[in-house]
Amino acid sequence: MKVHKEKCTGCGYCLLTCPVGAIESDGWASIREEKCTLCGLCVPVCPNDAISLDVPLKEPERQYGTQYDVVIIGSGIGGLMTAAALAKDGRRVVVFEKLSFIGGRYTEIDHAGYAVTTGAWTSMGPKSHIGEFLSDLGVEVEYASLRDEGYDQQFSIRFQDGREFPSLQAMLPREDWRAYVRAIVRGRKMELDEASTRDYIEEQVVNDDLMAAVNTIAATASAVGADNFPASEYIVVSRDSAKAGLDFACTVGGVRTLIEALAEMIVAHGGQISTRTEVSRVLLERGSATGIELRNGDQVKADTVIHNGGIGRFVQLVGPENLPADYLARVEKLVPAECAAIILGTTEPLFTEAPILMTPGTDRVAGVFESTLLDPSIAPRGKHMVDVFLPLYSEDRARELELAMGDLRALFPNLDDILDMVVPMFFTGAWPGSESRQTFGQVGHQRLDPRSPIPDLYLVGMDVIGSGAAGDLIPVGVRRLLEYFQCDALG
Repeated sequence: MKVHKEKCTGCGYCLLTCPVGAIESDGWASIREEKCTLCGLCVPVCPNDAISLDVPLKEPERQYGTQYDVVIIGSGIGGLMTAAALAKDGRRVVVFEKLSFIGGRYTEIDHAGYAVTTGAWTSMGPKSHIGEFLSDLGVEVEYASLRDEGYDQQFSIRFQDGREFPSLQAMLPREDWRAYVRAIVRGRKMELDEASTRDYIEEQVVNDDLMAAVNTIAATASAVGADNFPASEYIVVSRDSAKAGLDFACTVGGVRTLIEALAEMIVAHGGQISTRTEVSRVLLERGSATGIELRNGDQVKADTVIHNGGIGRFVQLVGPENLPADYLARVEKLVPAECAAIILGTTEPLFTEAPILMTPGTDRVAGVFESTLLDPSIAPRGKHMVDVFLPLYSEDRARELELAMGDLRALFPNLDDILDMVVPMFFTGAWPGSESRQTFGQVGHQRLDPRSPIPDLYLVGMDVIGSGAAGDLIPVGVRRLLEYFQCDALG
């Protein structure tokens, strides 16, 4: 068993999957050989082939045919939403997933009794883009909302110097709060794609604590600080947060309940999902997509191919020689979102004022989400799970982790006494969810159109048009794609 460090993006999926605790991570995975049983479960959960066995794993049995209306590459939430809608609309659909699990970053992996997210904190609830898409599609899920659990705010604020506030409004003088609200409302009608969030907010109200909190809110929503987060996007995130209100929620059982519900709909309407089935290239004839070839050499023909595996992988599968030079140049200029999470299991809650804690003024940590305050079922009885989010400022993952843990110990002095689990998860480099940062020139309709330059070949996912808090923008691009298909499945 070997970890190829140059390929490791630090996602931690292998650590979460290992049944004997033989894998550790300081931002790069490493294997404790004395513990490893060579079971091989870590190999097919690695998105970047960073782990290898001396003996190849047994190939899964074929779970697919040779001809479909639509082939979808990748089973992230965008791919599954698209597959469910098209299957419901009567198309013959198959989804190919390289990994051994579906859902991409919108699922959980069971680890030490905790349901640990693979990248997404929450779906934000029934009034989010994700929630509304599922509702329109007819997918029913159960939510645990702020209202249900008796909270009156989505987040509270704790500065590293010890100051605490139950809400942004409570932190600000009355006139500053009013000026901030006016700025958000006014900004909805302005063209702010080229203005930074910092410049726009500081034009309306001068308050250092507010700016520190705004920077943290921006970083938590997008992994981009206020200097590089366009004001237009901050306005959208603020609008969506206000729209969710006290209906901000977790899906009971974790975000994987969304994935399970979508998968059930796909299968119920005749669609197929094949895991551990890697696509090696997109087939082209006379310049149009006609299907895919799998790593095992099988070819699957289709009228339409939809890619949900990141724009870098898209270029590899198509071949750069088959894409227009201006499109390639645009892709090569994309600025990635480099970020990380630290998943903590604790024997006591770290805070209880609201499910989210914003942490202005820290070295790295931007926001902390105590998901078990809304849904205790995702942790062992009597324990709590916390998702700590941080943007990255260097390529030294070990140092970034050290700084973040320093922040946490300053914010929570009793942390080491109540720790039950620590899992670092980095989303960097070739990890497919990190390739299109929400920054200048890469927001809203500036993002890639679902219709690629190649006929019958489309894109969904984080790279595609849409605005919102992180992955909640994905359904915007999916809806656009479905409009191209004139799909009637969304009510």
